[in-house]
Amino acid sequence: MRRMRPGPQAIGQELAAAPVDGGGSVVAPAGTVITAEWLERLRASGVEIIHVTDPAFDDMAYELAVSPETLEMASKLFQETRSSIAKDASAALDYRSFARLVRSIERDVDDISLDQALMLYPENEAQRDLIHALNRASLVVRMAMAVDMRRYRFDLGLAGLIADVGMWFVPSEILEKQKNLDITERAAVEEHVQNTLRLLSSQDGWSAMTRIAVTQHHERIDGSGYPRGLKGSEIHRNGQILAVCDVYTAVTLTRPGRRLYSPAEALELIVGGADTLFDFDLVSMFHRLVPPYPIGTEVELSSGEQAVVKEVRGPIKSRPIVRVFTDAQGKRLPACYEIDLSERRHQHLTIVGAVG
Repeated sequence: MRRMRPGPQAIGQELAAAPVDGGGSVVAPAGTVITAEWLERLRASGVEIIHVTDPAFDDMAYELAVSPETLEMASKLFQETRSSIAKDASAALDYRSFARLVRSIERDVDDISLDQALMLYPENEAQRDLIHALNRASLVVRMAMAVDMRRYRFDLGLAGLIADVGMWFVPSEILEKQKNLDITERAAVEEHVQNTLRLLSSQDGWSAMTRIAVTQHHERIDGSGYPRGLKGSEIHRNGQILAVCDVYTAVTLTRPGRRLYSPAEALELIVGGADTLFDFDLVSMFHRLVPPYPIGTEVELSSGEQAVVKEVRGPIKSRPIVRVFTDAQGKRLPACYEIDLSERRHQHLTIVGAVG
């Protein structure tokens, strides 16, 4: 079974599992062979991830950076919280419930590294905000440990989960636009920071470190961020860490009016902002932490062949072990073979980009 996005390369593939839309309804039954028409139905239903039958990859196992138990806990908590806020805009976030969720995320982080795991992708549009929050929280906990700030990993995990709950108060027509916003619309989006802090104000437990990270995660080193336009060292380290993780996890998920970045492209975006938008040292550590081509990613090699990343190991994360399944003309090989791109004899080969 292979995990892929419903793009042109999915045509002709057989669904190994039935994808569902945002309401939980099956869009296509398992066993369906994807045609151009089925592809349009999947996209129209908001399906973002599909699983297709492929015996050549049945032995390739991967884990998710967040366990199924954590995902189930988070899904229930976010659904209950959103429902509660919809009924009463002054309702507070339940600190104890979010704290239990962070403890579960911490256990996941301790059990598996990003070299062996995939960040979550929403299976449909309805999951997008939840998945963004979980990916951000998981990543910020890992970053806190990587930069020797383990003492703040719980506080940062909380901030990663709740940083954007204030967006629930922003009108949907503005969120769906997300491009060429006028001054009033931009102000409404930026107000989500204060909206989030207001939801914390009426309940004990939320630490100053969590509040600071939430407050400052849209600030930028050069002063171009919001809400206060802070610069450099005026931004707390926790806010700087959350800022990097927030941007990465945001651009690797689809949004209206914004193109999707692959993990490699998102890393380049972060690196390009070093010393202007983000702290240089944090960017360097982030680049060492996050693989540009995670396990299971379909990639194109400089030879023109296509492959799937089987394993990420060693200090150079851009040189994984890959399983090649097509020739340079895109024709399926009768038998796949593997290449360890970190070996000297394969230095002439590079990954030129992700497929799909």
